[in-house]
Amino acid sequence: MSPITSDPTSQTEGRYEVFCLSCGKVFDACKSPWCECITDNPTLRCPHCGKCFCDAGPEARKSFWEAAPPALWRRRLRNFCIEMGQPPSELGNPIRRPLVLVADDEPDTRRIAFRVLEGMGYGVLLAKDGIEALALAKAYQPDLVLTDHMMPHLDGKHLCRRLKEDPETRAIKVIVMSGLYKKDSQRIEVLRDYQADDYLTKPISFEKLGEVLASWLTPATAAP
Repeated sequence: MSPITSDPTSQTEGRYEVFCLSCGKVFDACKSPWCECITDNPTLRCPHCGKCFCDAGPEARKSFWEAAPPALWRRRLRNFCIEMGQPPSELGNPIRRPLVLVADDEPDTRRIAFRVLEGMGYGVLLAKDGIEALALAKAYQPDLVLTDHMMPHLDGKHLCRRLKEDPETRAIKVIVMSGLYKKDSQRIEVLRDYQADDYLTKPISFEKLGEVLASWLTPATAAP
């Protein structure tokens, strides 16, 4: 399910009232903050309870955006093109430790991951595919690799295998992310056959990501 409009008149040029499925309260989606989940399609957070609707499913999210007024579409475009912007460099921020290498072929996902991880206090490296991630891992020796499952040239699970088979990089922790494969059998396959240290299903909430990273890495100091 997804948030639904409270009534037909709630969709105006600058207002889009929806129900929050977590707390049941109505809020204006045109003024709500974006979530900080690691996903290809971020959603909005309820200002009352702070919950987003990333878990609502693709059809529900599609219905939400199909009914959205032009003002919300413009805000979405502005958010990704201006507010989030690019990280300081395409490479990221490899100076701070612990250092996390993010490999994902979606530019928006890399931007979100950079902002969230840097805010948590981690150093961040960015790679747009597995081949680039492999080279960066050898050059910078990150403490952890957070990689998407499906990528061109070299996917996440084979990147993991290459890292674990190389004596220079086998100690690096590798977490594979996927928005497509959610069955326990698929998770077990990646952990067992490709030697991944962990497997996360997208969307990944800010809280969940923090918990998982804290379980694998030494504490990071939050950025000012």
